[in-house]
Order: sequence, then C-alpha cells, then structure tokens
Amino acid sequence: MTVVALPAAVPAPPLPRRLGNAIRLHVANPWPTLITPWLVFAGVFGLNLAIWYIVATAAGGKQNLDADAFDYNGGVTWVLVFLLVMAVQAMSLTFRFALGLGMTRRDYYLGTVAYLGLLAVMYAAGIAVLAQVERLTDGWGLGGRFFAPWFLADLPAWQLWYLNTVVGLLLAMIGTVAAAVWVRWKATGLYAFFFLTALLLIGAAWLMGVTSSWAPLGRYLSTHEPATVVSWTLPVAVLCGALGYLLLRRATPRT
Repeated sequence: MTVVALPAAVPAPPLPRRLGNAIRLHVANPWPTLITPWLVFAGVFGLNLAIWYIVATAAGGKQNLDADAFDYNGGVTWVLVFLLVMAVQAMSLTFRFALGLGMTRRDYYLGTVAYLGLLAVMYAAGIAVLAQVERLTDGWGLGGRFFAPWFLADLPAWQLWYLNTVVGLLLAMIGTVAAAVWVRWKATGLYAFFFLTALLLIGAAWLMGVTSSWAPLGRYLSTHEPATVVSWTLPVAVLCGALGYLLLRRATPRT
C-alpha cells in the first residue's frame, strides 16, 4: 500500500494583513476616494470665495456688510455627504474583484469599513486645519466662514475635527448599507432602500410632532456641547455597519 503525503495546510495570514489587502484594493485607484473629492471641494470653495468677493465689491467693501454676512454656509458638508457616495462606489467597483482574489466577504467588508473610517478621519482633519487657516486670515480677508460656518467657528480645532469625524463616519456607515443593497439587488434595491429611509425619517418627524418632542429636542441641542450631541450617533453608525455586513455576507457578484 502506498501512502501519499498531503501538503500541510497553509495558515491564513494574520487579520491585519488581510484587512490591509482589502484597503489596498480601494487605494489602487486613488482618484475616486483620495483625489477627486478634494478637487471638487476646492472648486466649491473657490466658487464661494468668488461670490463673497463679488458681493463685497458690489457693497463697496467688507465694512459695508453685516458682520455675519458670510457666516452661514453649507459647502463644507459636501465632502462629508460624499463619504456615503464613496462607500457605494468603492464596494460596487471592488466587491467582485475581491471575491475573485479569494478574499472572504468578512475580511473585505472589515477592510472597507476600516478604509472608510480612515477617510472620515482624514477629511475631518483637513477641514479642521483649513478652518484654523480661515480663522487666522479673518475668513480669507472677507469675513467668510466656509470650513467652520455658523457656531462651528467658535469651536476649538479638536472639537471641530471630532464633529466632522463622527458625522462622516455615520454617513459612511449608512453608505455601506446602501452599497450592500446595491451589490445584492442593484438599482431596484437601492431605490427601495432610499424610499424606506425617507419613510422612516418622515415617520420619525411625524411621531415627534404628535408627541410634542421638538421643543425638548431643541432645548437639549441648545444646552449641550456639540461633541456630546454628535456622540449619540455613534451607536447608529455601529448598527448601520453591522447591518451592512449582514446584507453583504450572502451577496453574490451580479452583472
């Protein structure tokens, strides 16, 4: 009788390396997540700066405008909302390729979540630094507030970074749910996802109205630090991240 020796099983790489492999999939083409968002962000900022200059010139100088004329601006939210879009783009572009390389769904998803979390931290840090430059230059010489509008202009840099990181992380985790829906059910599933999300938001607003909860919510928001308020979104982000994995674990590549 001949005994054939079977090759020893190759141990799986450690978890950090497996997650790093998933992150490298997204970094391989840096344009969608690392370059294009900053280019668009710079374009949005440049347009706002041009509008401020036109208004100040038409008024005969900044001194003829109200002190808070350029304090209210929502342009900075663009890059945070785009984290949701990036999650859908990143997973739709790399999921099939990752499975083709033999990567497990769990490793791929954890690596993707880690990458999105790093993006949220990076973008928040960039916004916080630019907000400090904006403060030192008196709003780019025009009293404008783009990177830290409204009450955010009075926050220290670390709080501004924390706020944007937490909000960006929440939107990114919502994006992972939308991305998992897209991978499993394509456009039909995504339409249903956003429709159900809109229904939930409208239902929540209606429930708060019939229970007279808007006034207590307003008092809570006005009497607590912004960092404390946004911290309540962290459990929601964790829940969305878990839901995204549950949806993705049974997903198969579709054309």
